[in-house]
Amino acid sequence: MSVREIVTLQFGHYSNFVGTHWWNVQESSFVYDPQLLSTFPKEVNHDVLFREGKTISGHTTFTPRLVLVDLHGSLGSLRREGTLYGASSEENIQWLGDVTLHQTEASEKNKFLQDLYEDQAEETSSDRSCKLKDAETSDTDGPDTGKQDCDDSEESSKSEAELPGPHSYHLDSDVTVWSDFLRTGLHPRSIHLVKEYQHNNSQNDFGIFGQGQQIAKTDREWEALEDQIRYFTEECDQLQGFHILLDNHNGFGGLSSSALSYLSDEFSSKSRLSLGLTPACPPDQTAVERSTRILNSALSLRHCSEHSSLYVPLSLASSLWRNVGAPVKFDNLQYKAELDYHTSAVLAAALDTASLPYRRENDPASISDITSSFSSLGRKVSALNLSLPFPLRMGTTVADTLVSLGQTDPWTSLTPSVHCVSSPMFQSCVLRGVPQLGAKRLVSDSPASRLLSSCSSVDDVLRLYLTETYPGSFNSGCHMRDGVVVSTPFPHIFSPGVNWHGFLSDTERPSHLGVERVPVLTSLQSTSDVFSHIDSLTESVSKFNISKHQHFIEAGLEPDDFTETIHELRSLAQCYAPE
Repeated sequence: MSVREIVTLQFGHYSNFVGTHWWNVQESSFVYDPQLLSTFPKEVNHDVLFREGKTISGHTTFTPRLVLVDLHGSLGSLRREGTLYGASSEENIQWLGDVTLHQTEASEKNKFLQDLYEDQAEETSSDRSCKLKDAETSDTDGPDTGKQDCDDSEESSKSEAELPGPHSYHLDSDVTVWSDFLRTGLHPRSIHLVKEYQHNNSQNDFGIFGQGQQIAKTDREWEALEDQIRYFTEECDQLQGFHILLDNHNGFGGLSSSALSYLSDEFSSKSRLSLGLTPACPPDQTAVERSTRILNSALSLRHCSEHSSLYVPLSLASSLWRNVGAPVKFDNLQYKAELDYHTSAVLAAALDTASLPYRRENDPASISDITSSFSSLGRKVSALNLSLPFPLRMGTTVADTLVSLGQTDPWTSLTPSVHCVSSPMFQSCVLRGVPQLGAKRLVSDSPASRLLSSCSSVDDVLRLYLTETYPGSFNSGCHMRDGVVVSTPFPHIFSPGVNWHGFLSDTERPSHLGVERVPVLTSLQSTSDVFSHIDSLTESVSKFNISKHQHFIEAGLEPDDFTETIHELRSLAQCYAPE
């Protein structure tokens, strides 16, 4: 079967946090056991986002089709060429005069990375080649669906303390950069470091939108980045589009907008799904820094949405701009909003789930099916909602769970200032990790329960629920057998009421035991509720006197461009304005 490939671009440190979790989650679902595949056929076609290659010594590799961009000093202990290939030769210096060598001391690897590298070193060449080549989706303990209901079966009645689990790592205090928890091997051409700026250097901060645009005008810098993008696109047989993860609150917004403009020109027929990412606790120490973030966000929204097929703003802050809202709450999560390691994991679980319709093995959609329909009528911005974990309790079914919610939405918005008040125009829902067995068994006898009792599968339950709850919407529902793998190095953010299988339980999970896999529900929506996100940003930025923000003027922003940005954002907001 032919594969329609997608190339992923990541711009900025927080985007690379999200991307690292996303690649980890995908690699954790690979299965190497042919017998297990015969019992539980693969669901996800990883060739859509991953590529097969070989090292110089002939070892087969399976790496993301990825270009990630960050600043110097952002890699920690990771080599620029990654871990699967040998170190590149030192640069040949032609200068004949005196040379002073400034060498930065290598960062120390944490316990997780030490063990990971030791395990990789112990693998034989033949075993590694076989594993990577035959990598498919599933889990060595079997999926959490299909072979058992979430009732008290013989297996689920076992003491969870007896269940096998990997070495437990607590990385909250060990993670300072995204490579501190990277388990996925990267291709040598994946990493691009911006030379002019240093990570966490307040004296040379990459914090202005225009600085990113200026970087794109640097011939050597841009040619190198363009070569990396073309390397991955030219080896594709049927390229269908791009994922673009971008920091929209700093200089990477400007660099991303330039890259998106390039993709729009060079790959005009390919879809560009962009995710504008902001940490739940933005680095606002002063009023000037807060104003800078707001201006960057406005410029990013205008320019990046213009050159994207679809743009989705994401953050675990309930609102942004002048007053950063409280972190969004999930009933069964205990995450720390100040840790990018935690919040990026939540966003990655949402991204991995929402993208399944065009990554699944059987009858996949295309990424353009979503981007083209959702962006109709000028609505280039959409919202994403998440239920993590989907609150499936031991002994009940998905129908019971949905009925028990009543009029309450089953998800939480990940797009700031969007509250899911209106019915969406378009909606793509994905429910994963929910057992097929027992779909018809219902605890209550309400009219909704009797209606859902006619369903024979989880797919039928989901479609009927969407039809009845959102009758005026164009709904698309997708059910996948396997949940999201949340084992190491995913952070320990699940409440004790979530058991080892990811289901809610009346018995608290032992403190020493983690969670292996969880059911998840996402909803990508084209909805008029996005108006509040765009309008609140526009109103905030329109109060600024741009002449007082000299750092933006120095980076190339003209007063007329600023005025035009406000006008364009207001026009975009009107596409969502309630009638």
